[in-house]
Amino acid sequence: MTIDRNRSRGLDSLPLFLSRQHPEFMKVFEVVNDLPIDDTHCHIITDRDAVTTPQRYVERISLAGYPVASYFPQGVYDRWLNGDEATRHDFNRKFDIQSKVDGITRDIAESVFMKFLTRELSHFLGCESRLEAVIEARNERGRDYWGYVNSLLRDVKYENIMLDTGYAEGCGAEEISRFEEAILPCRTNRLARIEMIQKELFPLDVSFEEYEQRFLTRMREMLDGTGDGNYGKNSFGMKSYLLPFIGLIRPLYDRGVAQASWQNLRECFHNMPKEREANYNVSKDLRRYNFTLALEECLRRDIPMQIHTGDGEAPYVILRNQDPFFLEEVCRFDRDDVMRMPKIIPLHAGYPSVGKAAWLSHLYPNCYFELSIMTPFVHQSLFQRYMQVMEVVPLSKIMYASDACHIPELYWLSGRWGKRYLAQALTEHIVGGSLSLEEAIEGARMILYKNNRSLYRIN
Repeated sequence: MTIDRNRSRGLDSLPLFLSRQHPEFMKVFEVVNDLPIDDTHCHIITDRDAVTTPQRYVERISLAGYPVASYFPQGVYDRWLNGDEATRHDFNRKFDIQSKVDGITRDIAESVFMKFLTRELSHFLGCESRLEAVIEARNERGRDYWGYVNSLLRDVKYENIMLDTGYAEGCGAEEISRFEEAILPCRTNRLARIEMIQKELFPLDVSFEEYEQRFLTRMREMLDGTGDGNYGKNSFGMKSYLLPFIGLIRPLYDRGVAQASWQNLRECFHNMPKEREANYNVSKDLRRYNFTLALEECLRRDIPMQIHTGDGEAPYVILRNQDPFFLEEVCRFDRDDVMRMPKIIPLHAGYPSVGKAAWLSHLYPNCYFELSIMTPFVHQSLFQRYMQVMEVVPLSKIMYASDACHIPELYWLSGRWGKRYLAQALTEHIVGGSLSLEEAIEGARMILYKNNRSLYRIN
């Protein structure tokens, strides 16, 4: 019983960590570790990874492994992955897929992140601290996969998630609902993504006027959950993936410019440029116009707009476009000589430009700060990053997030490490005299769940 209780409190793998901490840390950590979590940005988990291999697990959990399919012609990797021995042999001969995957995953497996993850999961699963042993124990738990997923979220006390349905690995309403049911009593609150609408409408050969009307109608259906909008449930906010495509976002109100962009898309749709930037430029102004319409709707409804910032997802997107300062005109949202300032959430802590994202959130009262991707992938250095964020961003504007997808352990790791290093950063403020113990604990409550519930008006 003692082992299980310590494991649930996150104390079982802390002795070395604790030995390096100020004595005040333990007081803070024990309280913070028992607090609930709201995840302000995350994704569906499917049962496709219920049984896996060490190599596939490494690929699915890592940012470097995420875009493997993009290194080959469209559809090739999936056909290789799901093909029989003869199919895989043919594709390997033509595209050298296996050796490339081996090289990527071999290097990732040697990262400190994977070694730390293995050590942490071995405690949770009660097995040896080797990746092979961890995957074997995990596969055994995968016999009741949804029970296992639920146990991970319960262990770190998730109570709400804001689910971005725009990336769902091709899942439909049934699979999304299955995930939502599996993680109860953690509640799911959906977000709608602008790109989901564009994916539906961009192939249509219609007039710009009809396109515009369909866009507005579909956007409102997704927000209201009417028809099949956002798989039949209302949305608590919106998300945009525009920044990685075009860089600096300037709102566009000129319908004439948007109409010309729509016509350009119609002329190029079946013969799009292969080069990334040229491809994105075909519809750049139309995307800006769509974004502006969506942000206007968010402003009217007083709901937040999340915007993909930092992170990367290369080679699909352009890394240099993702500077958090490229969102300044969005934060202002000027019109008629007035800064109207809708609620903006730059995602992924702006990582690696954390300081810029933090400063943007410091300067603009309508700009918030969330902690995903950096949490958990930066792991031990989260302490320094959290200190950097808290230097300038008010505690009432920082929100916990994971951006978890594919692998359910990302939810668990983010919660486990987020609480641990948040407690360490808050302890530093207590020891330094900038916060009292009570103020530090209240700051943790704000970051872990209160700010999310306030911003999205969740009861």
